[in-house]
Amino acid sequence: MGRVWLKTRYDSEMNMEIPHNHNFAVAMYGFRELGAEIIPYHTIDEIYDDVDREDIVLDYIEQCKTIFGKFGAKSQIPDYPDSMKAFLGRRIWKDTIDSIASDEEKWSAGYFVKPIHDKAFTGKIISRIADLIGCGNSTENYEVLVSEPLDILAEWRGFIIYDKLVDLRPYGILLNRTRQSYLYHYDGSTVREMMKAFCEWEDRPAACSMDICYTKDGRTLLVEFNDAYSLGAYGLPDIVYAKLISARWAQLMRREDEYNF
Repeated sequence: MGRVWLKTRYDSEMNMEIPHNHNFAVAMYGFRELGAEIIPYHTIDEIYDDVDREDIVLDYIEQCKTIFGKFGAKSQIPDYPDSMKAFLGRRIWKDTIDSIASDEEKWSAGYFVKPIHDKAFTGKIISRIADLIGCGNSTENYEVLVSEPLDILAEWRGFIIYDKLVDLRPYGILLNRTRQSYLYHYDGSTVREMMKAFCEWEDRPAACSMDICYTKDGRTLLVEFNDAYSLGAYGLPDIVYAKLISARWAQLMRREDEYNF
């Protein structure tokens, strides 16, 4: 059975090693209940040569990509797969951040802008020049996806494992403290149609998130997809969270998922 490598840090107040963040702790408890061998470490360089294809590494995005690269795995999935476009409810197109920054018509339009490459910056609505702060510089002309903004009243992060939607968790609450998301709910029949379309996606991930929203005009729409290896737990039970991570690592490493039971 493969090992689970856990990024930790020393906490001086408690005088002990602890998981490096809350999500790693949730995953640790899940894998522990599943019977995994868990090995703590501090930096990816310490373990790079020791990690095998059967293993799972609980670390941040770039560190995970380092391990994926060791085994020739490619981790990126599209935000808006073709089979799901009927649920977007808005126009989406490609541009570059320099093109937006140099054109007042674009940066004042209130479009939502996010980088095509993983987490180059956090996606956000650009409606004034100050909103461009943190979106790169003249030497980092990122390719971006641009979309018409949605008037969102509530959001949920859906967790998918092996074509099953295992949970929908409230999302984005702390980012917008004025939003009373608890007053609204998604349309269940639309979510079922989304999952039917998801299962028609030929190269779909074994595990991922499907973010959805409820808009002011009463629509349940797809926000985006995200890869399972880089997701927070958002209140998922620890075993379910561990299985989510395991399913995607197994697919990326082209091996059997030992925790698919």
